[in-house]
Amino acid sequence: MRADLLEIIEPFTTDDSILFAVIYSVDGTVLASYIKSREWIPTLEWAEKQVEAVTRQVLEENLDSVEFRFGKEGILIKPISRSMLLVVGISDAASLYKVRIDTESLRYD
Repeated sequence: MRADLLEIIEPFTTDDSILFAVIYSVDGTVLASYIKSREWIPTLEWAEKQVEAVTRQVLEENLDSVEFRFGKEGILIKPISRSMLLVVGISDAASLYKVRIDTESLRYD
């Protein structure tokens, strides 16, 4: 399972505009992660706190994704199954639209 999850986030590791890509279970447990730099750990801690609240909203309302902006950076939270969410941190250089398209077909069933 872990190898499959790492395979999902692997394409994000080569994109310089991606700050982090993490797969969380719905209870907020990290299942697989890529972090470009330790400086993004506080942002990841914030995202971790949001996962439980956002999960409920995403699944109950059948949303495709939820997006946040923090100045120049952005975070995209997208369900990849009924029990897992992909959280991607995006720098100012990245197009949020491009990342949305890149994550559109990601599923883990």
